Amino acid sequence: MAKMTGGQAITASLKAQGVDTVFGIISVHTLDLFDALFDNQDSLRLIGGRLELGCGYMADGYYRATGKPGVLLTSTGPGAADSVGALGEAYFSGSAVLEITTNVEQEFVNGGRLATHETKDQLGMFRAVTDWNAMINQIESIPDHLVEAFQRFQTRRPRPIELEIPTDLLGQQAEVEVLGPRTAEIPQGDPGMVEKALEALLQARRPVIFVGEEVLSLGGTQEIVQLAEMLGAPVVTGDGGKGAFPEDHPLSLGQALGQRIWGENPLQEWLGTCDVALVLGSVLSYRTTVGVGMKLPRTVIHVLMDGDIIGKNYETAIPIVGQSRAVVRQLLDGIGDRDVYKGEAFRSEVESMREQIYENLKDQWGNEVRTFEAIRAATPRDTIFSLDATVAASRASRCLPIYQPRTFMHPHGWAGLGFGFPAALGAKVGKPESPVVCITGDGGFQYNFQELATAAQYGIHPIVLMFNDNAWGVLKGRQEEGFNGRIIGTDLVNPDFVKLFESYGFGGTKVTTVAQLAQALEDAVAADKVHLIEAQIPQGFGAFE
Repeated sequence: MAKMTGGQAITASLKAQGVDTVFGIISVHTLDLFDALFDNQDSLRLIGGRLELGCGYMADGYYRATGKPGVLLTSTGPGAADSVGALGEAYFSGSAVLEITTNVEQEFVNGGRLATHETKDQLGMFRAVTDWNAMINQIESIPDHLVEAFQRFQTRRPRPIELEIPTDLLGQQAEVEVLGPRTAEIPQGDPGMVEKALEALLQARRPVIFVGEEVLSLGGTQEIVQLAEMLGAPVVTGDGGKGAFPEDHPLSLGQALGQRIWGENPLQEWLGTCDVALVLGSVLSYRTTVGVGMKLPRTVIHVLMDGDIIGKNYETAIPIVGQSRAVVRQLLDGIGDRDVYKGEAFRSEVESMREQIYENLKDQWGNEVRTFEAIRAATPRDTIFSLDATVAASRASRCLPIYQPRTFMHPHGWAGLGFGFPAALGAKVGKPESPVVCITGDGGFQYNFQELATAAQYGIHPIVLMFNDNAWGVLKGRQEEGFNGRIIGTDLVNPDFVKLFESYGFGGTKVTTVAQLAQALEDAVAADKVHLIEAQIPQGFGAFE
């Protein structure tokens, strides 16, 4: 044990859990914590942002790119409240983000005496967007809470955790035992249910594997590739699962997205003609599955860490609560050296469906397909794409090929604006050797464009590819199609974005053709500097050639 302040106990405990980077903003309530950070700058890097919302998205992007929990530091009341939107996205997308925030001094907590930044039930404010949260009332218990948080990240569906501590404890001292990480027991599937799943797959003639966001969070791509190849089964990915299976693999049928902003997709009907679906790590969110009429076979095997979600949107014949990678390993062990291949006729059908999906895309979105094929050709295989909720992002989900896990991230959980740019900063901090491209719109970028200052201050170098239609493009399109062109609230007056970037010492290029975009992107990747590529699309993305 050693005598240390609450602030020192937090920094020591974070380091003991393997944390090397934190995101956040200093406050009068966190001065003692930041003073402790001062002594640990060689091993605990601080990225200080400009708004807690942006910092929260940075922590989320860091996690999605690296698989290491993103750590966010905020302060009592307004600072904490400004992070709630980011935690909501992390909660519904399944991201491991740890927020450490302060509360007022112990004597004022929930007292209603209007101490500085006092909040009515701050813990309650976070309860709706966290898997677990707690007030730390003793300096000595700080290490226990940190160990519990990191244990949960490994053994439960990844979701945010919020820990708060009264600000006066950060400067007080106590004898503290810093604790190292616990060995996690990875949740396996119930052997009886896994055996049922194996029997269903063995008897199936036309099985399909549906892969979701938990696989990106917790791994399993290699095992899924092995299982798919043994069966000769096609693999599709749900919203949030793009990249969990390489899209240049001959068994990949891409994303199971369709209707609404994702266009027509023949895959959505075809899935229902299969006889067994093995759903791995996907919540099967209503808005992208049942809500758009996506079919699934009669026999659904649903593997998920959170058993409460299984069966909510599709009737499930074989529910398995467990980690997808662990369950696939159980299935592989059960198969052993048996020949389970489903035959060349089914393989030919998969190849035909793959071609049909691509031709259907070109018929609907010819310009968009050409644009994203040019973007893919101009970027290395390990490029990380961070997208905002924009027209371009909806097209990228289906038109931009992704080959590796953790290289495609977007706000698929809460589907709110403002995620793309700060998440790109977090990804670049975590993966400095990989190119990072933020794909955004003119409106969404302005939610968090203040974080350009963060990029300048800390030397973080993502590329920003902005599609500028001077509008809230998704909504304006719906007004034009469904409201007889009655346009209100969707036109935007924008700044000169290139000059904005230049004011921070960065470069910018305006482009009006796909060829210009591809060349500018290739140059920006080679330079590895912050650079804006602003694609002018006054007639909409579909007219960009």
